[in-house]
Amino acid sequence: MFTETVEGASTTTGTATEPHALTLLRRACNRGYAIEPQRTGGAIIRWRRIDLTTHAPVLRSITLTPQVPADPTDYDLSNLRVIASVPVVRLVASEKYTLPVIEAGTYAIPPSQAERLLAQGFLLNADNEHLRLTLAARLCLVAAKHQRMDSSDRTTAWCSCGLAVHAKTAEQAEARQAAHLAAVGADFVQSLDAAFTAAVASV
Repeated sequence: MFTETVEGASTTTGTATEPHALTLLRRACNRGYAIEPQRTGGAIIRWRRIDLTTHAPVLRSITLTPQVPADPTDYDLSNLRVIASVPVVRLVASEKYTLPVIEAGTYAIPPSQAERLLAQGFLLNADNEHLRLTLAARLCLVAAKHQRMDSSDRTTAWCSCGLAVHAKTAEQAEARQAAHLAAVGADFVQSLDAAFTAAVASV
């Protein structure tokens, strides 16, 4: 579940389910809007439109914020990457622990770490046994891979993926980095397959 904040001529706030949030992201991608995934598991959608009164371009945005914003550790991110790499993830009893573990292929995530993933809304227990990554988890993973990095040289924009963008001015550097992040957001939405869409729709 997300909090949906729409910034326009006025600001409105409401609630977005996971299916509705996915619909918003797909619609934004189809319309060429900028999508910036957030490490908290949310996303910001931005676009410009022409004001019918002033005929000037104005910025509009929709911010999707998980109702329990995530604060993933490196362990969380590592576990999520493992889960994302295997087709079947299950919550199973363990001989070593009194509480269930997450079984992802040959990898077992212990109860304390499993509890963190579930508490942060990264996993959904679909049928009391099988787990799947939520939309928030997938947004968090892509955001963690593409974090803005500070630089003393404001004419250079850095991304944690290794991208370094050099420009004549700080404004140009910021614009190029924004374009990079928008491309990342579009690629992310387009990468969500039919199986994930069907799983989200069944919630």
